[in-house]
Amino acid sequence: MKIAFVKQDVYQDLYVCPAGTKDAHALLFSSMMRVGPVGLFTELDTSFYIVDEDPAPECQIYRSVIPKIADDVKLLKTKTIEHLPGEEFKRPGSPYPNGHFSVPCRSIDWSDFDVVISINVSIPKDVIRQHPQVLFCYMIGEANLASKWAEFGYDVCLNQLISNNITSKIGGAVDFPYTFVGPHCLENLLRQELGRGSLQDGLYAEINMSSERPVQSPPDELKPLVDDGYRVRIHKQNIRENLQELYDAKYFVKLGGRLIRGNSVIEAVSCGTLVLLPRDTLIHEELIPEGCSVENLEELKEKVRYLDDNPLEYERLLNLQRDVVRKMCFENAVTSLERCLQDKRKIMSKGSFLSQVLQRKRRASVKTDLFLAKTATRFRKKYSRVRRALNLN
Repeated sequence: MKIAFVKQDVYQDLYVCPAGTKDAHALLFSSMMRVGPVGLFTELDTSFYIVDEDPAPECQIYRSVIPKIADDVKLLKTKTIEHLPGEEFKRPGSPYPNGHFSVPCRSIDWSDFDVVISINVSIPKDVIRQHPQVLFCYMIGEANLASKWAEFGYDVCLNQLISNNITSKIGGAVDFPYTFVGPHCLENLLRQELGRGSLQDGLYAEINMSSERPVQSPPDELKPLVDDGYRVRIHKQNIRENLQELYDAKYFVKLGGRLIRGNSVIEAVSCGTLVLLPRDTLIHEELIPEGCSVENLEELKEKVRYLDDNPLEYERLLNLQRDVVRKMCFENAVTSLERCLQDKRKIMSKGSFLSQVLQRKRRASVKTDLFLAKTATRFRKKYSRVRRALNLN
């Protein structure tokens, strides 16, 4: 299954690399902020593209997704993200703006691919119609327009959810996380980047425990751990620096703060870092198996002490979390894409059962129209006879 992963030159996240890039290492460390679906490049045959903003109405949907900065993101064609108003603290991985590598959407032969995945709506309807054998998918970047069916001329909507559901029909939504990675994906990339294994030292504090941006110091909830001699690692704005902190930590923790979807949890597990947090602070509670939920600082301290003294139990819990990521964040999503691709090609293939069904429906519709026309004609004739009998003409 050959895949193209696409974003417009106005998208304010993810990778900044030349058209056709396949190198997961180069892509990941070029990101403006987040890890994103880098598993597409480590585990599958995927090529990356930045395309020029298209004027088609569907390709302007980003303006309603991020209305407050819709005009500002046009600067990304010529500037990096830290030059946008209010984003001065950002530290993107690439020194280049999106526009440095963007190409016209119509310059790419999308028929070279089986599946095309677009962040927001990068490819207009008229281009999609020219490639009937390709499965076109889109994911709304901010996950605030998720729906149960595909729109904008696309076949599938990727909804940023994770689950045990596997979809086999086009036209609907596929559970597909924004952080689409395998259970060892980030760990392998960091080992390659750093040339060593993890230090397995300290606790990484989830970013939403802090209100400051950039994060300057450990959150207040974890300062008693610092006083007890534990190292508390904090979020870094640069993608490489942040992943190194996460990779070198032994635990990923969160106490308090807002409810989170779970992308940072998936990143931690893929880095080989055990996650400990209250399950009810996570939308996808299934990422936290039994034995990994802690409700307060005292429970966290007790759990860390116990796992430090019992390395086999630490490994068991980490492997449980890896199994969840493997199944629910990776394998199910891939299976859904494969089945949706099969479904589209079955529908589009000439003479297929589904095509015959559609033809029968069309014939039935024509027969219905003919029946109604004949009925109307008979009614008019009968009506005329009644009028003549009553001398109403």
